[in-house]
Amino acid sequence: MRSRLMAILCVLSSTIILSGCETNNAQQSVVSSPAPVVDTTTTTKNKSTLPSPKARPKSEPTYPPAEQVIAWHANQCGGFKVAPVKQAYLGETELKHFFKYMCLNVNTDPNAVMSKLLKLDLAYFWPDDIKQYLWLQKQQVTMQINAKKEQQALNDKMQETLSSLATIEQQLLLREDTKEQ
Repeated sequence: MRSRLMAILCVLSSTIILSGCETNNAQQSVVSSPAPVVDTTTTTKNKSTLPSPKARPKSEPTYPPAEQVIAWHANQCGGFKVAPVKQAYLGETELKHFFKYMCLNVNTDPNAVMSKLLKLDLAYFWPDDIKQYLWLQKQQVTMQINAKKEQQALNDKMQETLSSLATIEQQLLLREDTKEQ
């Protein structure tokens, strides 16, 4: 027990001595180093060339309410007038551009609309109500993509049926010609 206590005291005293020496060395190096000379002409030049940091705005940027997003969508697709809003919302221009693109291209190229919608969804930390509206738009575009695939499958099947009917008709005409001869 006594030897254990002595070992602990030796370790503690050596750490105190070493840390004290490090502290004294640090203080001596600070005192012994001369103060740097500052050239005032270069600092004024640097101040003018470097951008001054702007103070962060006191209010956080605001997202539009869901009603406003729906109104922008209806306005971009036509037939709905939006009352002008003085406040600028976060993501407003992106939403308006997307809705305009969506209204023009959802029937012709729904895959491109879906990719833009996914990019828009990941571009901001949307509030829950806007996320739900974008989710509904994803569902609508997905239905459009599936409908387009089904229509293409139906067209392929109809084309196959028409070609087989044309083949049967040619065979029947050939039989009639052989019977007549």
